[in-house]
Amino acid sequence: MSGACHDRLDGGVEYELSCDGCGALFRCGDDSYFSWPVLCSAAEAEGWGVAPDLGGEHRCGECVISPERRPGAQDRLVPA
Repeated sequence: MSGACHDRLDGGVEYELSCDGCGALFRCGDDSYFSWPVLCSAAEAEGWGVAPDLGGEHRCGECVISPERRPGAQDRLVPA
């Protein structure tokens, strides 16, 4: 489960989407955060695998391609 809902000070709601595989947060530069369906559509357009509900499984594009990735994989550096 990697969807979250946050109450805003102005009374609105903001949604957050993170990858169940590696923990990466989905980032977009528009107001998609104010609607769960719109945020899911934006993430899918960027290659994410997104369940339709907050409690479903969500995977970033890298984890969709490589499901064996472990949590924190996006933070590890690989020596050259």
